[in-house]
Amino acid sequence: MIVRCIVNGKEVEKRVAPHETLRSMLLSLGHFAVRDSDDGEGFVGSDTVIFNDRPIYSNLMLAAEAGGGNIRTPDSLAQGAQLNVVQEAMIDAGVVQSAYNAPAAALLLTWLLERKPNATRADVAEVLSGIFIRDAGYEHYYLAVELAKEKMKSGQYSSTIAPEFREHLKYVGKVKPKVDGRQLVAGWKSFVEDRVEPGACAMVLLRSPHAHAYITKIDISEAEKMPGVVTIITAANCPDVFYMSAGQGNPEPSPYDRRLFNWKVRHVGDRVAAIVAETEEQAIAAREKIKVEYEVLQPVFTVEEAMAEGAPIIQNGAAEYLSGEPEGLAEYNKGVDPREGKIIYPFPLHADNRKNIASSAKGAIGDIEKGFGEADEVIERTYQTSQIQCTPLEVHLCYTKIDNDRLVIHASTQVPFHTRRIVARVCGIPENKIRVIKEKVGGGYGSKQDI
Repeated sequence: MIVRCIVNGKEVEKRVAPHETLRSMLLSLGHFAVRDSDDGEGFVGSDTVIFNDRPIYSNLMLAAEAGGGNIRTPDSLAQGAQLNVVQEAMIDAGVVQSAYNAPAAALLLTWLLERKPNATRADVAEVLSGIFIRDAGYEHYYLAVELAKEKMKSGQYSSTIAPEFREHLKYVGKVKPKVDGRQLVAGWKSFVEDRVEPGACAMVLLRSPHAHAYITKIDISEAEKMPGVVTIITAANCPDVFYMSAGQGNPEPSPYDRRLFNWKVRHVGDRVAAIVAETEEQAIAAREKIKVEYEVLQPVFTVEEAMAEGAPIIQNGAAEYLSGEPEGLAEYNKGVDPREGKIIYPFPLHADNRKNIASSAKGAIGDIEKGFGEADEVIERTYQTSQIQCTPLEVHLCYTKIDNDRLVIHASTQVPFHTRRIVARVCGIPENKIRVIKEKVGGGYGSKQDI
């Protein structure tokens, strides 16, 4: 069907599919600042646009519904390289950090000040309630609005942005704008998703529904026949290389204890298969055709369960050491099920995987029993924390391509050199044939050290 509407003051005519979202249509028109950090769920707000003078989530609206409408996107705010007053104020107020949602915030605040030039803190809080801001305090947004209001009235700021000190220094103790703030707040191409070229294939994963199980059979024959499928990777055909997924130091302190795909799954959501197809929709359709049979094992959910006598062993692979091999290793490895894989230790970590101990360390200062004996009162309690996720607004993603004889990886990563080293190990490619481009990271907080 054909959709005719106005986007940023220009008449647009676009053929769309019946199920296509407004964001998808806008992206195909080159409006990269309309982002998607929640897979179309509509709770983060990075896909916000102004439709017929009201904010909406473009992922939750069909493109077909936009016919005859008037749409404003974040990239309408800047005139070439000249940012608007709100965008400049956001940079000066220091709210542009990872900035994945900054374009949407700038659009909303601009829309607010157009309607209410004397907007209050309550107005700002209300208009920003529709987007999630992860890495900047809301006080900075209140300041940005005050700065914008001042500049709109008098042409300059009267509020103090932050105190300055050390007059003899040029940068230390001085208010300075973020060097990449302009491109981030304007929504110019900055992130991995902005680098994906037309015609790129998509990959989706089939994940385990079980917390602890062996894969006894996996049938991909029907999935391979599905339209658009390029390849399907499982434990049966992935490289037989063990690695660690954490981008840490080198030599690596953690053991190499996983393959790309294992015959044993160790948590709900563990990887079972990867489907690569010409489109994401084709990959998802093929995923539904994969048949997997599991031998479900007893799971372990708490530290106490893992420590209990006779507890299920989660990682019962054969142990190998690159250095410092302990005595009796051959006996230790007897009877290991090959489906468990391996645990390769770069050096001893005082582990005992037969007791679910990944590593251990001992140390003491003083006589603890003597201290307990002399104490007026001894309190014994157990404290537990919840599982956490760092929740960056930009999802974990990468885009790869072959450029002549080099593998080029555009990655949202905090550890580009570790990424290159680990990919080289797994794929059997020399490091000098891999180029990792660390694009702007829309939040990571440590979680994007995972490879």
